Amino acid sequence: MKQLLVRQLKGFSQLNDHSLPESHQIDTDNWDNNASVKAGFSIAHDTQNIYLRYTVRESNVRAIYKNPNDPVYDDSCVEFFISFEKDHYYNLEFNCIGTVLGAYGRNRENRVYLENDLLGYIQVNPSLGTSKILIEDRETQWTLDVCIPISLFIHSGLDSLKNIRASCNFYKCGDGLKVPHYLSWNPIVSEKPDFHRPECFGEIKFE
Repeated sequence: MKQLLVRQLKGFSQLNDHSLPESHQIDTDNWDNNASVKAGFSIAHDTQNIYLRYTVRESNVRAIYKNPNDPVYDDSCVEFFISFEKDHYYNLEFNCIGTVLGAYGRNRENRVYLENDLLGYIQVNPSLGTSKILIEDRETQWTLDVCIPISLFIHSGLDSLKNIRASCNFYKCGDGLKVPHYLSWNPIVSEKPDFHRPECFGEIKFE
């Protein structure tokens, strides 16, 4: 199981500030899809917000979903699953133009979507813009910067991230792309593609 210390940033005021720490790879091809995709992430916090930057290079890029809680996992998608409790977790999924799906629950079958107004507090900065996009058979690099306030985690009673321990995983997928793929940071043990495996999350500690 992988472990990660999430650095606390001070004086961090811009979503696309390039002082985020080093990138970690999302490179476990759990189901041998052999897609030509490279992905990584950086993560930091300032006690009240989680900052993420995803960097992706892939040959087929698609984003057709524009509304909160649309099935963005069918697009070029990056995901962040996190659990502050042992038996429930949040899944936050973003396509490459920043559309977000968010839910909370115990497992894949028992999930409750986060309300659109709540998801609206998440800030995103997609390098490809926010319009629908389709690029096929041409290598493209894109980034997505995300700021997630702790107020989003309404079921967890957090007032600060400082010294908090949690479990999580980071993903890159594209269920509906020309070449579907399912990459993760921490390896997943499952016969078929399934990111909803909290027992396969890695461990993180917020500095």
